[in-house]
Amino acid sequence: MRRLVGAGAVVVDVRPVHDIAAGHLPGSVAIPLRPQFATWLGWLLDPAVPIVIVRNPDQNPADILWPALNIDFANIAGELAGGIPGWRATGGVVHTIPLVRPDQVEATVLDVRHGSEYAAGHLPDAIHIELGDLAEHTRAVPEQPVTVMCGHGERAMTAATLLRRAGHHHLTVLTGGAEDWARATGRPLTDGT
Repeated sequence: MRRLVGAGAVVVDVRPVHDIAAGHLPGSVAIPLRPQFATWLGWLLDPAVPIVIVRNPDQNPADILWPALNIDFANIAGELAGGIPGWRATGGVVHTIPLVRPDQVEATVLDVRHGSEYAAGHLPDAIHIELGDLAEHTRAVPEQPVTVMCGHGERAMTAATLLRRAGHHHLTVLTGGAEDWARATGRPLTDGT
C-alpha cells in the first residue's frame, strides 16, 4: 500500500462518514459508498491515476468495483489489507475530522452543496464552493477553523478530506444540513446566492 501511494496512487475511503471521521489514512479522499459514489469518483479524480480502496469488511467489493468500472475507472490498484484496524495494528497513523451537531456550529461554515441547494436556504455568512469545484478553489477557504456542510454529511466529508490534502487542519463536518441547523438553533436560513 505504501509503495503504491509513494508511486502516485490515491487512497479512496468508501466507508461511512462516522468511520472516516474517527480515523482515515493521511492524504486519502473520502467518497462514502452510496448511489452517488461513481458520480463523485468521476468528478473528483483522474481515471488514469491508480486508486487504492479503504472499505469496511461488510462493504461488498463488487459494490465499489462495478460503479467504478462503469465510468472507466479500471485503474484500481487494490485495497488496504485489514482495513483501518490492520493499518493501525502495524503502527499506521490516521487523521481524524470531528463531527459537529447542528447546534454546535461555531466556526466559519463552508457549504459545498450545488448552487440551487445553497440558494434555497443556507446558513448566514456561509462560504459557498460547490464540491466539484473545491479542488480548484482550496485557497479561497480561510486558514481558520471551518465547519464543512452539505445536505447530510457525505459531500462535506469528501470536501473536508480534499481540504486536508491541501493543507487545511482545523476542520469539522456538520452532521445534517441547513434545515437541521435552523431547527436546532431556531434561527432562519438565508435565501439566494
